[in-house]
Amino acid sequence: MKRFLFAILIVTIFVACAKKPVPDDALFKVGDRYVTFKEAQYRAEFAPHPNFPRFEKNLEKVFLNNYIMEKVFALEYGKTSELVRNERFVNYIKGRTEQAMRQQLFYEKAFNVVKLDSQQIRKTLALSQREYDLEFYTINSDSIAKKLKKAIADEPDSVVQIFNSIHEEKRPTWSVKWKDPDHINIHEALYSGPLARDSVIGPLQLDYDQWIIMKVVNWRDVLIFGGEEAQLRQKEIVEKLTMNKATRNWDNYTRNVMKGKEIDFDRDTFKKLADLSFDINRAENDQEKTTIMQRFWQEEDSTFTAADIPSGEAFLKQPFFTIDGTVWTVGDFRNELASHPLLYRKKAVTRGQFYQQFKIAVANLVRDHYLNEVAYKAGLDKKPEVVRTRELWHDALLAEYERDQLIKRIGQSLPDTTDPYRQTKLNKAFDDQLAELLAQHHSKVQVNDELFDQFAISNVQMFVLEENSPYPVAVPNWPMYSNSNRVDYRPLK
Repeated sequence: MKRFLFAILIVTIFVACAKKPVPDDALFKVGDRYVTFKEAQYRAEFAPHPNFPRFEKNLEKVFLNNYIMEKVFALEYGKTSELVRNERFVNYIKGRTEQAMRQQLFYEKAFNVVKLDSQQIRKTLALSQREYDLEFYTINSDSIAKKLKKAIADEPDSVVQIFNSIHEEKRPTWSVKWKDPDHINIHEALYSGPLARDSVIGPLQLDYDQWIIMKVVNWRDVLIFGGEEAQLRQKEIVEKLTMNKATRNWDNYTRNVMKGKEIDFDRDTFKKLADLSFDINRAENDQEKTTIMQRFWQEEDSTFTAADIPSGEAFLKQPFFTIDGTVWTVGDFRNELASHPLLYRKKAVTRGQFYQQFKIAVANLVRDHYLNEVAYKAGLDKKPEVVRTRELWHDALLAEYERDQLIKRIGQSLPDTTDPYRQTKLNKAFDDQLAELLAQHHSKVQVNDELFDQFAISNVQMFVLEENSPYPVAVPNWPMYSNSNRVDYRPLK
């Protein structure tokens, strides 16, 4: 369920931006670029920020100036920066864009079609007051879980005895509330109807080779007596029911997209690539990872392991797998991997366990490849929500790169490292360069003073991740160029 929860949050930021070039909720504008109030809020809140003093909106002013400076750098260097011609950067932005496209596809095909009825909401409101004390076991084997499931189905009257016989020692316990962010299968099993003591739930599948079976030890109702608390709970129920139904819709939709498409791996190539990935994951440092990669990805006379492996170019032409009548070579896989990192669901201890996790990760990459095709065909790469996400990451990374290049050039202009005032000179030279750059673009900067008066950054430091995504970091780093808190820009009407 968590997979696209943050995605929906991000989508809602951009919906208002679709109707006109500069929406009413734009906080500031630099040239042809603008940032909305919510975009700024999430950028400020979802990445750790420096601990500047907070008198007279100081932190908010520093943030605004830095975000404006980021856009100024992007405007100044957007067409000339060598970064925009860097293959890794291009692939990264492509991957970020396609992830946003899949999130938009989820919104349109799964989330936006959900309809709830009032009877279901009332029923869930009553059930949400129940809390359970559980005993449980996790089962890390599909075959064992399925055998246990069959045993329970064959002897339903003996389900408690079967549960108790799994392990004779003290069983782990767990207290569950409706509001807990549990797996959708757990949540729906516990809160689709009232459960009595000694009810056995499961085994429920949570992931490949990951199951859980639970027994109700005790339960209690924590009553809600109406008023604001009941209104808040009803709002939470609507949100959770909607997301649960959307998640089910999405699972059905992706299965339909992949219907009839099975991956047939070339065993030898699969083993070589899986071994490479396993070795990289176990490498203890970057140098060791680099050595492993160089052995494999070099174009000339590369050896992957001690075994006799063809040259890099020849290996890239070898078939990796076949799907839907199409052969993917190692080179095809490598190209796709450049913009879609493999996502491993759980840590594998042995090489054999890793093979299975590698197979699942490749399957997920292929699934996303087909979802991307659907999204491109539907024109989702042109959707304002997707374009805004692409611009967010493109500008942030480009500006950060050019900032670092500027610092490097200033450092080269002051080579005497024994000068006791060198750092002071470096800081002044950098600040002067920023002031000159801002002066060049100052007339293009406009700020919505009315909205900025409402803008506030909380004291809570957060680092938000999107679970189960190739690119999990929610927003770019907090923009950091100067500690200036002077806000003197033209008003944005």
